[in-house]
Amino acid sequence: VKEDMNFRRYLYRGTKNVLAQSVMLAIGFDINKLHHKIMSGRTGTHLFELKKTA
Repeated sequence: VKEDMNFRRYLYRGTKNVLAQSVMLAIGFDINKLHHKIMSGRTGTHLFELKKTA
């Protein structure tokens, strides 16, 4: 995730601050992924066809 977002180093010290910054980075990555999915028109599709149950 860090490499994909061109993130090199943490700006703050301490375990809590690094954890908070990691969570924010992960949320930003997910939002970016969702944005690209919406823009390419791939919403509502699945990777594999869903199986129907009885």
